[in-house]
Amino acid sequence: MASPQFLYMLEQLYKNTKSKNLAWRPARYDGAAAGAFRIALGDGVIRIISKDDADWMFSASYCAQLLTRDGDLVDEIEASQQFGDEYFTLLRDVFHGARGAAYQLDRLIDGMQDDLETGRSRELPPEQETMTHDLPF
Repeated sequence: MASPQFLYMLEQLYKNTKSKNLAWRPARYDGAAAGAFRIALGDGVIRIISKDDADWMFSASYCAQLLTRDGDLVDEIEASQQFGDEYFTLLRDVFHGARGAAYQLDRLIDGMQDDLETGRSRELPPEQETMTHDLPF
């Protein structure tokens, strides 16, 4: 179980991410994670990871980590929708807030809405290669 101080910090992060433009950034994560974001505050870093973001399948799970600037793990909490964990909603909301802030969701949607209203479309960027291995056939 995470420390009360870390849980309080996560609650404050969620509240402030909605009202302030916090500097959440995408983080590297392994292939087992659906996404990860991190933010540096003071002498620490908080990383929020979605191991599965499929709320509709009731399999969503999230993990929040408190790290030193050197990357040492200080505290951690994990919650899963499947097991009805007490902090599931908090971690889900922190993750979604971090993702929106990292990708500047409001600005992104506003720009798209402007194009839609003027009937303008743009050239598509190249698609990212999602497969990292060769197909067996």
